[in-house]
Amino acid sequence: MDCRSFQLALDFFVNPLLTVPTVWIALYHVPGSRDPEAKPGLDWQGALLVLIGLGSITYGLIALPILEWRAPLVLASLSLGLILLATFVWVEGRSRAPMLSLAMFRSRAFSVINILTLLLYGALGGAFFFLPFALIQVRGYPAALAGAAFLPFTIIMASLSHWAGGLLDRFGARLPLVIGPAISALGLGLIGWMVSRGAYWEFLVLIVILGFGMVISVAPLTTTVINSVPANQTGIASGINNAVASVANLFAVAILGAVALGVLNHALDRHLQGVTLSTEVQQAIQAAHGSFVIEPALSKIQGADRLAAETTIRGPLAESIQSVLLIAAVLAISAAAAGTLLPRSIKITDPTGS
Repeated sequence: MDCRSFQLALDFFVNPLLTVPTVWIALYHVPGSRDPEAKPGLDWQGALLVLIGLGSITYGLIALPILEWRAPLVLASLSLGLILLATFVWVEGRSRAPMLSLAMFRSRAFSVINILTLLLYGALGGAFFFLPFALIQVRGYPAALAGAAFLPFTIIMASLSHWAGGLLDRFGARLPLVIGPAISALGLGLIGWMVSRGAYWEFLVLIVILGFGMVISVAPLTTTVINSVPANQTGIASGINNAVASVANLFAVAILGAVALGVLNHALDRHLQGVTLSTEVQQAIQAAHGSFVIEPALSKIQGADRLAAETTIRGPLAESIQSVLLIAAVLAISAAAAGTLLPRSIKITDPTGS
């Protein structure tokens, strides 16, 4: 087994080591809860509809940069996904034991907090997907330094969560859920602006700003989800919100990936048309279409041609990543705007409407 294979195996087996004690803690130290009004049965129909619907839309979005909008496969995949998700909503409204209780969305706080979650986690998921490309492919930092750039975010989230909970007790949920996403938007916007300029330590400072905004947001977000529904519905409410966060990450990567590839390909074409380049450099630039990794396009050229091609490709790649990070900043500031729609005090509503 080579070093790379050993590292991959080690990364994989870290997960079971963390999972086993987590399961033990959950079984013996987390109090159980049960909804006495829940109806027996599993919503297999709803589960299949949402699984295939989300998968179909995601496939269409991923195929979009390659096949373009008018391709029958893209149109069919996106249309099928939308139809299945609409059918899912219709089925859930009539199911005896729905996996997604539509009645819970009668709570204004619950509806708004899930919109905020969709926007904020979409912004974070999209940004975190593209940041390594910015650091490694555009700026040329080694993978170890690119990974280390995320440490300030992790440390802030772990060390300041208790402090953020104190803000919730002092100011309520609404103010932190406006200020936190707004700070996150500032961090994302500045990171986007810094993609092709600035020193490594400046990236770390901006990651700190982003982490500070997120730590202010997470505790009140989770608390609002739980407090916006009756006690016997908190489990399903938390599950719905976690699903919204996961879908936000999924769609953000697919949609922003399509946007980034579109910007990259357009910028590469612009460079091909605007500058006189050798045949080898032109072929390398042409090979860079549709990929965020530079090295494969440069594998067949050496010397001055390689340097010219690398410099030319990095510019459009930086432009594409900058565009998606700025979109992520817009999503985060939209999340802050959604936070203003939260009620000042959360009144728990009966999901049955009685």
